[in-house]
Amino acid sequence: MEEDRPDLYNQWFDFYFLGRDRYTIWNASICTARLAFWDAVTDLALDRTFAKLTPEEQEEENKFERVLSHYKNGQRYYTLKKNSERTYDKLNGLSLREYWEKLENEIARNEPPVIYESFRVDTSYIYGIGLYIVIDAGSINRMVIEQAIDRFYEIGEKEWQAEEPVQREKLPYESEKESLAKIDYPSVLLGQKIRGAR
Repeated sequence: MEEDRPDLYNQWFDFYFLGRDRYTIWNASICTARLAFWDAVTDLALDRTFAKLTPEEQEEENKFERVLSHYKNGQRYYTLKKNSERTYDKLNGLSLREYWEKLENEIARNEPPVIYESFRVDTSYIYGIGLYIVIDAGSINRMVIEQAIDRFYEIGEKEWQAEEPVQREKLPYESEKESLAKIDYPSVLLGQKIRGAR
């Protein structure tokens, strides 16, 4: 969470907090309904895209080539290199990535997944009890986190889902990639060009 970043870059945050008993440690991840929507859109698009490929083609798409990068102190170090992109007639002549991204935009516009505010508990965490929070907010900040914790305490520190879904008007009509591409914000730390630079 950085105050000077655009809201679209503050869509999730991981944190710990104590339960009301002062012994339970909640290992929490909070995200906006917008990000939960984008994740659901991505999952749907990926599932549908991979379903069009044969098991052999799926395996080929997931292959990485090990390339020796350097030696250090007598040890070999490798990097993984993704195989070059292939196009498929069954994907309208597009690569898997191109088809998947196109499908993401179509799903976001025409078949939007339903998103609910919720608390989901995961007891498989090694440290603390996992808690996944979806909140209807424009971005994640300290106040949003504190309000989510207060609501979690109020419902009794258990799983919960809102009765009504987040209103469609509050969710995006485009994919995450499409939305982020419109923002002028330097992403040099991520190794990306500065958005909007020509």
